[in-house]
Amino acid sequence: MPAVSVIIVSYKVRYYIEQCLYSVLRSVPDAEIFVVDNDSADGSVEFLRKRFPQVEVIDNGCNAGFGKANNIALAKATGRYVLFLNPDTVVAERTIPGCIEYMDAHPDTGAVGVRMQYGDGHFALESRRSLPTPSVAFWHMTGIGRLFSHSRVFAKYHLSYLDRDRECRIDVVSGAYMFIRKEALDKTGGFDEAFFMYGEDIDLSYRILQQGYNNCYLPLPIVHYKGESTNKTSYRYAKVFYDAMNIFFDKHFKRYSRLFAVLVKMVVGVKKISTYVGQNIWARRRMLADFRKNCLYVGRKETFADVERLLSRSDILINPRFVEPRDGVEDSLRGFMADDVEAVIFDTGVFSYDEVLDWMYARASENKRYTMGLYSGESGRLITEYETL
Repeated sequence: MPAVSVIIVSYKVRYYIEQCLYSVLRSVPDAEIFVVDNDSADGSVEFLRKRFPQVEVIDNGCNAGFGKANNIALAKATGRYVLFLNPDTVVAERTIPGCIEYMDAHPDTGAVGVRMQYGDGHFALESRRSLPTPSVAFWHMTGIGRLFSHSRVFAKYHLSYLDRDRECRIDVVSGAYMFIRKEALDKTGGFDEAFFMYGEDIDLSYRILQQGYNNCYLPLPIVHYKGESTNKTSYRYAKVFYDAMNIFFDKHFKRYSRLFAVLVKMVVGVKKISTYVGQNIWARRRMLADFRKNCLYVGRKETFADVERLLSRSDILINPRFVEPRDGVEDSLRGFMADDVEAVIFDTGVFSYDEVLDWMYARASENKRYTMGLYSGESGRLITEYETL
């Protein structure tokens, strides 16, 4: 029996998932891995089967939704633990073994979430969440929780008053990295397929709590590029996202007064429209903005020519400079981080994901955010949160 079964649902992100799989195999080489493809129609299935013969690739032939696709692989999983993982993630080497070690030592823990960070190292607030009871959801959706981010009353949704670098109890584990005891899944069942996308992680987390388990946050790092397979400027995105909150509310909180239920649903409806409008305004601003960034590549000298060729196709990364590695990321970059450097590209054949992710996170904590690029000699590709080359 493998220690962990990793389940990844893929939709039109074959180069992101390629990088994701390389990172998972570094972290747990003996993992049982399933990729469920939701009809990407971009050659992903054949591509992944050829690249990763040790991975079981399941071709759905249709977009079955996030929960249903995960459940298909869950029926085949044999590990003591199951990791539901987004394809647009990079896992540090210590992260999955750290979760296994913690769960082995804490049999009362049903699910674990980790420290998620974006491509610039910035901490992702959804790494830690409370159950969105009507009051918690109300303070969050009205923006009051953001205004009073250190309040234990108003900021409970994202638990932003807690130290993000310490282990803590949480209610909701993000579906981007959801590490669950198989025994708990045997009791609760998998994802509720009434949720097509979004909300199913909240529902499953809640059902695990109802079985008497604890859910925990561990400050172990992953990168989450945040929805590379989702068109966030479409009304359908806003509708599916906020309708999921209504499904959850109707399923678990019908006991609340009718007046309060109407109030919550009104706020959800307003957020649905405002999210759609806001995302489109932001998208137009991004189209007009200049996102070009001066970049620095640190890696093996024999890779310089290949990386320079890739960067010549980039719309974002410009004016590349090249540095050979020394002892670790910090030492390699010392003396080369000029004020105009806005993006740093790392050779993953030299540096571990552990040290790269920690370096990015530390810089973001100092309000020095750089766009992270990862170059893999195995795939011959360079990936950032903006593009794949």
